[in-house]
Amino acid sequence: MSTIKTKEEILKDLTPEQLKAVFPPIVRKNFVVRKSWEGRNQEITFTNNKGQTIKYNHDEVLKVMLPKLNISPNWLKRGYWSQSTNLPTSVRHLGEILSTTEK
Repeated sequence: MSTIKTKEEILKDLTPEQLKAVFPPIVRKNFVVRKSWEGRNQEITFTNNKGQTIKYNHDEVLKVMLPKLNISPNWLKRGYWSQSTNLPTSVRHLGEILSTTEK
């Protein structure tokens, strides 16, 4: 008898290269973390309000933010958190500034 794997079990079985093929890097207009994106190891790039283009790994950032998010009513209700101004201070060290344009 076969068992059905959960999404989390399937994602854990994939190599980083396979994850990147399934979930390629994305470009957004703002910083965002989503509960539903956990385990994808996805790279996200956005431009902050200072004109800096920043790249971050969703799972690495989420791991650091989860203790605080897990007590946030918005996160608990929606499973989503975003910010248009910059990376949150607690995870700024995890982002990589790719370029800067004067604003």
